Amino acid sequence: MKIPRLPPLLLVLILAITMLVLDSASPLFRVLQPPIAYLGAVPVALGVLIVLISAGLFRLRRTTINPFGEPAVMVQDGFYRLSRNPMYLGMLLVLTGVGLWLGNVLALLLAPAFVAIMSRWYIVREEQLLEDRFGEVYRAYRSRVRRWL
Repeated sequence: MKIPRLPPLLLVLILAITMLVLDSASPLFRVLQPPIAYLGAVPVALGVLIVLISAGLFRLRRTTINPFGEPAVMVQDGFYRLSRNPMYLGMLLVLTGVGLWLGNVLALLLAPAFVAIMSRWYIVREEQLLEDRFGEVYRAYRSRVRRWL
């Protein structure tokens, strides 16, 4: 199966728009109402912050954030001490926050779908790239830091 070369942020945008459409089409599945639903802003803000800080570390280390590119170095500090994929974790927080903000169970189900898509389409390939490029250094990192959190 050929894996789409869709940028992860575009996937997040597509899923967020799909969440809005699902919410409009299925208002009966809204389980949270304002002001409680507005707490969804917290994971959105936290997710954006994690993505920006983590991407900034890649920029500082002069390596690509492009999941289809060749990594120049292996980033292991910052949020990368806690998660091998903090940018994806941040994106998941954004989607979870959008689902909570909408208060719609169907919309919220797209957050775990994001995890499945990222794991299958992106992370497995990236992990193989890192292992091929950095060998034992990556294997040691992988053994001590979890994939998501």
